[in-house]
Amino acid sequence: MFKKIKAAKAYLDHGDEFAAGLVPDDAVVLDAPSDAARPAVDAALDGHFETAAEVLARSRAARAWEDRDSDVHSLARLALRSPDWLESWTESDPENPDLAVVDARRRVELAWEQRSNDDASQVSREQFEAFGRTLEEATERIRQAMAGSPGDPVPWAVALRHCRGTEHDRAVFDECLRELDGADPHHYGARWEAMQFVCAKWFGSHDEMFDFAQASVDAAPREARVQSLLLDAVLEHLAAEPSALRSNPDRVEEAIARAQGWLDANPDAGHHLTARTRNTLARVLFHLERPREAYEQLRAVGPHATAYPWRYWGDAREEFLTHRSHIVTMAASSS
Repeated sequence: MFKKIKAAKAYLDHGDEFAAGLVPDDAVVLDAPSDAARPAVDAALDGHFETAAEVLARSRAARAWEDRDSDVHSLARLALRSPDWLESWTESDPENPDLAVVDARRRVELAWEQRSNDDASQVSREQFEAFGRTLEEATERIRQAMAGSPGDPVPWAVALRHCRGTEHDRAVFDECLRELDGADPHHYGARWEAMQFVCAKWFGSHDEMFDFAQASVDAAPREARVQSLLLDAVLEHLAAEPSALRSNPDRVEEAIARAQGWLDANPDAGHHLTARTRNTLARVLFHLERPREAYEQLRAVGPHATAYPWRYWGDAREEFLTHRSHIVTMAASSS
């Protein structure tokens, strides 16, 4: 009883202070585009593709693959809702490799929306048929993106997502992974897609997923974004089995340290690169009942909620806000 009274008093004394350290709920945005891509998104909403073409041409020329992957994803998601600018780009420059990778990603994202994230037993025959048709239509676009940008890992990230959806046999997956390694063995987005293929909910197991993630981070430099992949594996295990984090505490601690080490090594990285890792850290630390550490991640992330990992527990933005509220209460109560 005394502990509960003490916690309540601590919350009354410090709750406003902790809440004030975070942005208001109505300022929170989900999967905001990078600062570089924001003008392209704004122009695209007005039907103009030229700024998007310039942004992606720059990232391809600079071989800035992590930035490119983020911007391709933002523009592809936009094209699902507002396709006019992409259609204009297709009419103007149909062989453009940057157009090809955005369109390939758009088609693959559309397929997964048609399928939904439900368990296979809950997906209708009509949904599966639409899913298969759209993935088939994406195949040629993926090939065009690969051919138009040699050495670019971003089309291989799309290919690995496509591979999971089409349930290709392991030989096809292994070939995609070899090609990815030849382009960039440390590319976060593509290796995340590969990890999904080998996790228990798809075509592998928890052990295979952790082995893949561990090998990926061990092979990568400390400043590489892929250092956060082991944390993603922990999150995947947590989402499948809520008690999972207690089964191997050393691995969980290593995953947290790897992710935090990457963040510390990249203090100037944009929110489009760091927000997802901070969101995932906050969710894992919340589950571990370490609210002060989770709070620090939320404070650092500011308004930048990300669909992953929160979508695993419901509507992503609502889950972010709900967990954020709980974390503030817990952190203030523990002061």
